[in-house]
Amino acid sequence: MRNVPLIAIVLSLSLQADDRSKETLGATHTDRFSAPTSGSIRLENSFGEVDIDGWERPEVEVTITRSTEHLVDSKQHAEAQRRLDEAQRRLDSVQVTAKQDGNDVVISTAYPARNALLHPLSRRSDIGIVYSIKAPRNSKLIVDHKSGGLNVSGISGDIHATLINGQITLTLADGRPYAIDAQSTIGDVYSDFEGHERRRQILGQEFTLQNPVPATNLYLRVRLGDIVIQKMHGPASD
Repeated sequence: MRNVPLIAIVLSLSLQADDRSKETLGATHTDRFSAPTSGSIRLENSFGEVDIDGWERPEVEVTITRSTEHLVDSKQHAEAQRRLDEAQRRLDSVQVTAKQDGNDVVISTAYPARNALLHPLSRRSDIGIVYSIKAPRNSKLIVDHKSGGLNVSGISGDIHATLINGQITLTLADGRPYAIDAQSTIGDVYSDFEGHERRRQILGQEFTLQNPVPATNLYLRVRLGDIVIQKMHGPASD
């Protein structure tokens, strides 16, 4: 009798027992707004990944990508269609809208708060959202982010950002005066800029940098996760 590797037997049994695969269902939408360089970008109730990049154009571009995975059973077409319809309903139930409010652009996210499958703080959530935003460099940012990553690069305006679970990463131009007030309740704060840091109740950390001259104000709060403030290397690009 020919010896068959145990791992091959286990893999064969697994495929026979569950001949299903995952497919991704998604939707992408882009909005563009004319905006003065002194306007604000406001994110309300967002979750997922947020990427905000500064550019020289006097406009704001907001691209939202929503996605979810669903199981596909090649042997059961009716079941596959049912799972596809269910995934589409979950995807449609999470809505992201972008609108202009005076000089500001407001991006709001709405989802069924009582549904554990869709709540952004639930580990069972299978809805993914990516917010890709390009804005004038002098824009101010006001971000109320629930869960995920917030990444900001090339923005020189004031930033007020709060996050429940995830990481804030700022990439800032060197040679500018900054006033920084950053705190993580459970996590660390890393900064390329020199300032004062101290531990907070063993698990947390705070970092402050005071500047006596008019400065860019950075107010950063994370409940669970890290804050990374790094210097930009090389010139900023669009």
